[in-house]
Amino acid sequence: MISKPRSLTALALAAAALFAGAAQAQDGSVQIYGTLDLSVDRINKSEGNVTGTVQGLAGANSVVSPEQKQTRLAPSMTRQSHLGVRGTEPLGGGWEAKFTLEGSVIADNGTMGNDGRMWGRQAWVALTTPVGEVRLGRQVSPMLAAYFLGTLDGIGGTDLFATGVALNNLQTYQDNVISYGVRQGAWAGRVSYSPNAGAAARISPVRSTATNTPTGTIPPSGSAPQLGQILGGLTAGAESDDGRGKTWGAMIAYLGDDLKAVAAYNRNDLSNVQLGLPFRVTPLSPDGFLPLFATEKFTSYMLAAKYKFAFGTELGGSYYQGQLDETGDTDPKMRVLAIAAKHTIGSLDLIGQVMQAKFTNFTKGKDTGFMLGADYNLSKRTAIFARAGQVKDDRGDISNGNPLLGGAGLAGGPVALLVPLGSTEVPLFSGAGMNIDAKTKMFGVGIRHSF
Repeated sequence: MISKPRSLTALALAAAALFAGAAQAQDGSVQIYGTLDLSVDRINKSEGNVTGTVQGLAGANSVVSPEQKQTRLAPSMTRQSHLGVRGTEPLGGGWEAKFTLEGSVIADNGTMGNDGRMWGRQAWVALTTPVGEVRLGRQVSPMLAAYFLGTLDGIGGTDLFATGVALNNLQTYQDNVISYGVRQGAWAGRVSYSPNAGAAARISPVRSTATNTPTGTIPPSGSAPQLGQILGGLTAGAESDDGRGKTWGAMIAYLGDDLKAVAAYNRNDLSNVQLGLPFRVTPLSPDGFLPLFATEKFTSYMLAAKYKFAFGTELGGSYYQGQLDETGDTDPKMRVLAIAAKHTIGSLDLIGQVMQAKFTNFTKGKDTGFMLGADYNLSKRTAIFARAGQVKDDRGDISNGNPLLGGAGLAGGPVALLVPLGSTEVPLFSGAGMNIDAKTKMFGVGIRHSF
């Protein structure tokens, strides 16, 4: 057992090593770990169609959603690049203290993800007991944990199998979480609660700090309109007395040698959060912001399973359903179906995925995509890879049309539409995004190293 002074010294040394570029664990209790995933890719996006929508009020299709061709150095194509520190201290009798600090790394430019948070993925302390583990802090949600267990790939930017979890930031990494987890043989489970997992009073794609300015009020003279911030943004998780952002989650999994099956549930109570677009159109609300609707809660669940055959092939499938409950007449419901296959030949992994994400009401828009990939594992830690894929958006109908705006409203499938509404942090294909009623094609090759 390591005494408390030595444990604190180990943590201080490990934190210093993050910035000095070297680390030395103390008695094996502290570990620095991470993954860097970088690729060169080519993105082709066809021109979108926003005619008759709110977005279309800002200009023609060629202006608002133009055709784009781009060659990039892109991060996190097959795995999410990150850097972390974790430690444990055995306390005896089946008891153990743990901590994890983990931040997202945008490796192409050396910045941090999750709005620049140093520990934007995880920052928690835990106590493991003979009957389970209690964690406190920012954590992986049960829904995201279920997708990590269910996918055949790595939840990177091209993992279409995990499309469902990307439809709402509050299903991924959550602020202020209290969770309890247990593992018995092949069975594992976790439940969680947060007083505010990351919902500001007003939601938009703007990455600003939260505002307490009520929707429809005029900001102080000389100040800019307050546009809120993305779901799960930097300061969105501040606890409030109105119940905004309260979140419950649960996950149960069977993790056998060949068969793995998982189910998860997520609920966010959003307390009439204003969800909208920061477009200045006429007529304006008094503060220059056009709220499209106010949402009261978001609920979702998923089921996934995968099976590995003796000859090296693994098959998997997932079903996801989510719903926004609003104050108006429309409660958008979304459904995602995905199928994946993976085959290993020596050091080579071949993978293929197909998925469809669809609003079953609302716009009835859908996004359909496929992805093909190959990983050649140079070692247990290092791989070179290639990915090629496409996602096509069918915009469906115009919904939530406003008569004062000539019937302009919303159109598009979940993958294309929820990014400009501020629900999704990282758009399709490692930030490439997509236009409404258009195709996004991607091809890339890269290197991945874990340590």
